[in-house]
Amino acid sequence: MPASRSLDSLPFDVFYQIATSLDDRDCINLSRTNRIIHDLMESDLIARKTVENTLLYSKEGQSASASQSGYRKAVGHRFDIHEAIATAAPYAVSVLAYGADFLYHQGFLCYRVGHEIRLLDVHGAGRRERVLNLHDVIRRVGSGPAGLDVAERVTLLHYSDGIVSFRVEHVGAQDDTLLAIDMDRRPGQTRRRRLLLQKPVPADSPIFVRHSRSYIWYGTFTAAHGSDGVWSVCGVDFATCEEITFPLDRVVDGDLGQTLCFEMYQEHLYAVSTQVASDDDERFSSFYHWFCHAPRQRGRKWNGQLWRREHREGPLNEMWTDLSIRVDETTGRPVILECRREWRGGKSENHRTNYIEPLPTPEEAETWVDDDPNDLTGNHRPYDQRPEKRLRRNYHAEYEHTHDSTKRLEFIAARTKHRSYHLASATFVDLVNDPAPQADGVRSRDRLRLRTVSRKRKSPVDDEGTDGPRKMLFRPTQVEDGRPVEGSEERFVSRGVHMWPADDAPSEIHHLLCPDSQASSVRAVSDERSIIYSVSSTGLPPDHQALILISFDPTVRFPNLTSLRTMKAPVSSQNIFPIEVPRPQSPNPSLVQETTPLYQAIRRGYWLR
Repeated sequence: MPASRSLDSLPFDVFYQIATSLDDRDCINLSRTNRIIHDLMESDLIARKTVENTLLYSKEGQSASASQSGYRKAVGHRFDIHEAIATAAPYAVSVLAYGADFLYHQGFLCYRVGHEIRLLDVHGAGRRERVLNLHDVIRRVGSGPAGLDVAERVTLLHYSDGIVSFRVEHVGAQDDTLLAIDMDRRPGQTRRRRLLLQKPVPADSPIFVRHSRSYIWYGTFTAAHGSDGVWSVCGVDFATCEEITFPLDRVVDGDLGQTLCFEMYQEHLYAVSTQVASDDDERFSSFYHWFCHAPRQRGRKWNGQLWRREHREGPLNEMWTDLSIRVDETTGRPVILECRREWRGGKSENHRTNYIEPLPTPEEAETWVDDDPNDLTGNHRPYDQRPEKRLRRNYHAEYEHTHDSTKRLEFIAARTKHRSYHLASATFVDLVNDPAPQADGVRSRDRLRLRTVSRKRKSPVDDEGTDGPRKMLFRPTQVEDGRPVEGSEERFVSRGVHMWPADDAPSEIHHLLCPDSQASSVRAVSDERSIIYSVSSTGLPPDHQALILISFDPTVRFPNLTSLRTMKAPVSSQNIFPIEVPRPQSPNPSLVQETTPLYQAIRRGYWLR
């Protein structure tokens, strides 16, 4: 009988076929088995295939594909970020700025400090930041008086692709003004319009804005007398200033981010609602109602519905429901992401489960249109789907049935200042207030901490025999047309709950994360590699808060940070503020200027490892 051969003794072409069938996480884990395999996995041929299979739509994969190099580095970089998130082990924490309002999107921090809107490239650890003077903007557009209080009447709404949109309130008027300003750099002598949009919007009306460099979509909610109210949505082509109307006749009153959400994908505006329309029969089942509007095809829109859940699955704790539209980094397609806290089966315990439902791309939506070009019935997704038909990869329960309830470290909603789900690393990410008890028995000091709960795929071999004979492959749980459904054989295992900082972490970290003894009015935004949140701090102007960065990316290297490993003397937690804001120094002032970032004046942050 021939002796068995180990993986590292196979010919490279055979090893290549095996290695390129793995995802990025499995590739890294395989490379750590021994030195020979590690050297084999350093091949850019293998890494390139891995990028094409699983990383092509991620930021790391797109960068490697654009340069046609650095594939192995891209795989390792993405793995490091995901491990840091899953295990609550960030690489750096820093005070980036202070401000009265902020946005964080596409790796850029857009914030208002005083009468200025500032823009900082966080992912690129920018050494300069762009500055927009609101007094100049209001004076040039003629949108009311440019008095000293103009900044207090400005609310930031959205940032994307170098463009910031904001609302200017007019005291005592029926309408406010929606402005979109291009803050992007102008290469060479390029002259482009800075003011891209100036539109009236109803005062005191809820509003959302989404835009790219080509189009902007904005919607306002009107509570009509005797009805639940409607959303009025309008689009504008930045190049031609042509308006595009988008009636949402099936979307009624709802909370943005909870029962209704909007997002752009490939210039199209998507909307998803879980609200029940009057002509729907949802006595037993609940559905996602989705809409897609094509900007370049005037009046071209599609809509449909996708099965969501059965009411018999158990009641919901609506306070914890989060609804959004994301782009899956693996497939590049839009997906519905909904986190629900449920009493599964009507049991006494309720816990969170994250659900993922793929949306049709614009190309798919158009091909599925039947006789009516404005209607898509959703027949591609059977209405009679039942809970047991969900693929395990498309839902993630925070706690598995076998999870030890004593190790959950749960927090009530009032102490959960931010909650999100990191899709690529399959991780619940929370920012919680976990006060540390004082030894002298006085009132405890607030303490902000990260809490993560992640999972990973189990080995395809059923070692315990939980699903059949021991040492055999897990069996598929779904069959269609006599064939196993791809992915139905997958099993997952929880990685447990992780908290950061540790109880015995240096006091400098705890005081940076929560500068005051009480963490009031915390607001946070997270993306695929970091979290930025605002928190109260003494010494700041009225209505301003400190803006704190928690970074999970080892390549984001802000200067002037202190390494905890080499810090010789404790840093005082007092007197972080006030800090003088750097001003632009330009002999020819323009609407958008550049200056030294505020974080360089603050100089408060730490490398953690």
